[in-house]
Amino acid sequence: MSVRKVGDGYKAEVFLGINSSTGKKIRKTKTFKKQKDAKDWERDILQAYKTGNLSLNGDIKLSEYLEYWYDTYVIANTKYNTQKRYRTLINCVKEHLGHITLDKLRTPIIDRFYADLKLEMIILKDGTTKRRYMDGTILKVHKLFRQAMGKAVGWDMIDKNPVDYATSPDDDKRNKNTWSLNIINDFLDYIKDEKIYLPSFIAFNTGLREGEIAALRFKYDIDFKAELIKINHNMVEKTKEGPVLEEPKTESSKDTVAMTKDLLDKLKQIDKEYKKYKLKTGIELEFVCSWEDGRPLRPTYISQRFSELAKRFAIKREIEPITFHGLRHSHATILFELGASSQEISKRLRHSRVSTTDDIYIHVKEDIKKSTADLFNQAVEKIK
Repeated sequence: MSVRKVGDGYKAEVFLGINSSTGKKIRKTKTFKKQKDAKDWERDILQAYKTGNLSLNGDIKLSEYLEYWYDTYVIANTKYNTQKRYRTLINCVKEHLGHITLDKLRTPIIDRFYADLKLEMIILKDGTTKRRYMDGTILKVHKLFRQAMGKAVGWDMIDKNPVDYATSPDDDKRNKNTWSLNIINDFLDYIKDEKIYLPSFIAFNTGLREGEIAALRFKYDIDFKAELIKINHNMVEKTKEGPVLEEPKTESSKDTVAMTKDLLDKLKQIDKEYKKYKLKTGIELEFVCSWEDGRPLRPTYISQRFSELAKRFAIKREIEPITFHGLRHSHATILFELGASSQEISKRLRHSRVSTTDDIYIHVKEDIKKSTADLFNQAVEKIK
């Protein structure tokens, strides 16, 4: 047993003996903000194991196992936003299947679980009903479930992963809304006096995500000489802590993005304005997207305020609105339409694999192929 200081908290680790069939050590770990909480948890876990209330065999309930997997694996290997998303998906599985033990979990049960999720409805305030779980969400549940049960196989708790044989749910059958170059330019003019103008302008010119934009600092991340933006951090908003800078979730996300001339000129202008502001007020605006008191614009503020203004603009123009993330999709779509390759766009969006880019924008590529075929057909018709 041990409790040790790690970062801003304390990590408790409890060894529960040796697995007789594998010879491997059995342990549980969890991190707390307070040392007392870590010691209390350590004592409770050891007591539960001694009294038989905690099992690491196949007869453990799925709800208990998922909590163990979350505490032991997810917390140690993922970033804060991923942990929040996993927690929601885990709760969905626990709500429906948490009472089943690992050794009793079978593929038909899982298939029925997915079917039930499709049928589950909620009543809205206006009295209408809608599905509680869309297809894309059910697919995310499936992927998490498969990952969690795969770890149970690796930990010798079960012999095979029943989720591997379940029917994978379909993704949502919907295209991601995007705006054209002209519409985005008109929208930027529409919001030119808003605080979210600058993050929107950056996203339009780079395809960066709101958390990456909120984390940008002139001193560390903007290289005017090389005309590059360095993605060193992602801003996340933690409960009771506020905005925190974290390392990007993947190595591919931590990269550089070339600036367009318009963006380079805009950031140079903003940098000069911030320096004058410091001389006048004594307040240093460290973040590229800052409030007048030096606080950074939060990612949630950026996305929520953008959505509000985009909806108003869309109503006026009689078009579909987009989200802030839709600027990233629009950036990529425009590049595809201009003839950029999947490899080039994947590099700019910092996807870990080119196949990810192709999967997301397959409908765009298909439309481009069709328009190219139409152009060729028109050329052939002219010589007939």
